[in-house]
Amino acid sequence: MLEVGMRLEVEKVVTENDTAAKAASGAVEVLATPFMIAWMEEASLHLAQKELENGLTTVGTEVNIKHLKGTLVGKTVKIISVLKEIDRKKLVFDVEALEDGVVVGTGTHTRFIIDPVKFFEKLKNTK
Repeated sequence: MLEVGMRLEVEKVVTENDTAAKAASGAVEVLATPFMIAWMEEASLHLAQKELENGLTTVGTEVNIKHLKGTLVGKTVKIISVLKEIDRKKLVFDVEALEDGVVVGTGTHTRFIIDPVKFFEKLKNTK
């Protein structure tokens, strides 16, 4: 059962494939903002998914993230997602990325609980 305050921490090592230069979001070899955000979304997805009933999942709908500090290739980043709000099918997470205890990214991420079968049927029937 989903509950406010639930938390998930994951660690990711920054590789050359995770850089701004690779993501075409910059020209330097540091963790790209789009990859940091993807890691935050992934942590939030896994946090919610482990508590949902079979057949349900979530989709991301909003990110409000600040990328505060560059992170070099080879460094480990801890991603923390905390469920801060539940409003029916809407889930809001506080998310952070830390390198050696220093916050390098912070913000919120919103996801909605969906039934994938109904979700795709609706998309197919939308003009």
